[in-house]
Amino acid sequence: MNYTRPSAWLRWLIGTALFSAMAFIVHATTVLPPDFDQLVNESDYIIHAVVKSVTAEYRTDTYGKKIITKVALEVREVVAGTPPKEVVLEILGGRIGDEQMVIEGAPQFHVGDEDILFVRGNGHTIVPLVAMMHGRYPVMKEASSGRKYMARENQTPLRDTAEIAQAMPAGLASATPASTSNAIPAMTPEEFIQRVKAAVNPSYVRAKP
Repeated sequence: MNYTRPSAWLRWLIGTALFSAMAFIVHATTVLPPDFDQLVNESDYIIHAVVKSVTAEYRTDTYGKKIITKVALEVREVVAGTPPKEVVLEILGGRIGDEQMVIEGAPQFHVGDEDILFVRGNGHTIVPLVAMMHGRYPVMKEASSGRKYMARENQTPLRDTAEIAQAMPAGLASATPASTSNAIPAMTPEEFIQRVKAAVNPSYVRAKP
């Protein structure tokens, strides 16, 4: 395994932080990208989904008060594993009124976003995706042709699954054409899903009720 999971120190930091009207940022441990086989086979389930709603609520536990963002999804296709009937991702952080909690590296979801998601530990982890931002692959659309293509979380076009193991710069990528006459075109959702299904090892992908 070549990536670092958020650990107990981060939960302690969140629980001891002063929660006030001012926004604050929690810096997570460095998350290295998994390789493609790890991404696929360390997922509880993998889905092609569209965001239906994004809401935030307060939670209080032994670590203190925090904000949780709930991302409700419309599942278009179950790629692997067995997701629950209703998929609602719970992500640490978010905004309620003037109060904001930001987890560095956590993906930001918006209504209408279309993604292929590699879900792990929903309800039990800071970000319920394999290797945080590396577990989200947005489905983008070319403005000129309407062709759909896959991208990494920072919107860099994904041309081959080997690119998943490469470092991903923070922030959105600069405008990069998804297909040109001199470059390999970005993968379509259908191509990406086919590659994912081919990589699934049934003994590792865990089904969830």
